[in-house]
Amino acid sequence: MDLSGRFLLGLACLLLVTRAAGLVARRMKQPAVLAELTAGILLGPSLFGALVPGAHALLYGDDVLPLLDGLGQLGLVLLALRIGRLLARGEGGGSGERGTVLAVGAAGFVLPFAAGVPLALTLCAPYAGEHATPVALALFLGGALGVTAVPVLARLLQDEGLTDSRAGRISLAAAAAGDAAVWVVLTAALVAAGRLGPGRIALVAAGLLLCAALLRWRGAGAPSAPADAGVLVAGCALAAAASSAAGLHQLLGAVVFGFVWGRRRPVEDLAAGRLDTVVDHVLLPCFFLGFGQRVDLGGVPWDADFALLLAVLLSVAVVVKAVGCAGAGVVRGLPSAQWLRLGVLMNARGLTEIVVLSAGFDAGLIDRGLLVALTVVALATTAMAGPGLRLVDRLRPLPAEDQMPLLIRPTVKGSVVGSSPN
Repeated sequence: MDLSGRFLLGLACLLLVTRAAGLVARRMKQPAVLAELTAGILLGPSLFGALVPGAHALLYGDDVLPLLDGLGQLGLVLLALRIGRLLARGEGGGSGERGTVLAVGAAGFVLPFAAGVPLALTLCAPYAGEHATPVALALFLGGALGVTAVPVLARLLQDEGLTDSRAGRISLAAAAAGDAAVWVVLTAALVAAGRLGPGRIALVAAGLLLCAALLRWRGAGAPSAPADAGVLVAGCALAAAASSAAGLHQLLGAVVFGFVWGRRRPVEDLAAGRLDTVVDHVLLPCFFLGFGQRVDLGGVPWDADFALLLAVLLSVAVVVKAVGCAGAGVVRGLPSAQWLRLGVLMNARGLTEIVVLSAGFDAGLIDRGLLVALTVVALATTAMAGPGLRLVDRLRPLPAEDQMPLLIRPTVKGSVVGSSPN
């Protein structure tokens, strides 16, 4: 079979496996992306390559993998575009909740970041990448522990019927604010690692100017025409290329472009919605496969030192994030049914964490061992969200009015109970 045939066969097998994994995850009331990412890892050297090396080489060998990885990188850039759009619209929660959103967002980022800095300088120092400095590693690990996956959180809220709940609106807005800080810190880590030279700033400026001109040409207003999908991808690619040329990760430019686009266009933008479907079902599985080739679970020493690293990272990630966000809810006077859910929801790191880890590994900030450990943390914390919410449901059920859609809730003095109509 020639290279084209092997590429197409490998792509078909990948899409079928990840689709089946996603369906199984939904039956288990878990986010589909969790199983799809796990499938991508198991199709790599961790399982498929170890058990059937000949078939693995045929489908995902060194000549086929770059073709699939190209699709995966496109999917990753377009996912960063979506994250930017969600960040642009993350001010939800109502004007009366802004103080709570800021408190929860700050607790969800600042406390894990503060806990991650000393860990990076002590426990994680032996796992630094070739381009890491102590400052860069501390910034990166602190930011990675502070992530909340906005796309996964939005889907989790929808699946659990919490999108219109008070805890759901606050958590989504707080996660967007926290993740905006994560991207700033990731940029600072790359700069601290010497990935941005003064001469490259002009390249970033030129790319962003081209993107701004593109956005101004298209303007804002009615839902996009089909042709706008091409404009959207072109603008995103320009921003990502400018970021990459500057020595930063291409995702940073794509996130910024998505943020600007999201401020000018509705999230329900027709062109962006069409892209999201292709990204979720075709391109992201290719990224999961490429990521899985680097996360070789059998390629790290599962000794006492690594077990300690994994246990400490997981404990700090869960306890500091969940307790900090729940505590912020308590301080803001939320009832227990709300702050308990906030602690559970804000702990889901999911896909955004994987994207951040990919950027850090590619930039040489972390080695393969720390990549594996933080990947396990991302998978574990995301898997905890669904069961955690169901446990809270049994302990502290939501009030009946908080489970109704906003438009049909009873009103008091002309406003929606417990929220703002915005």
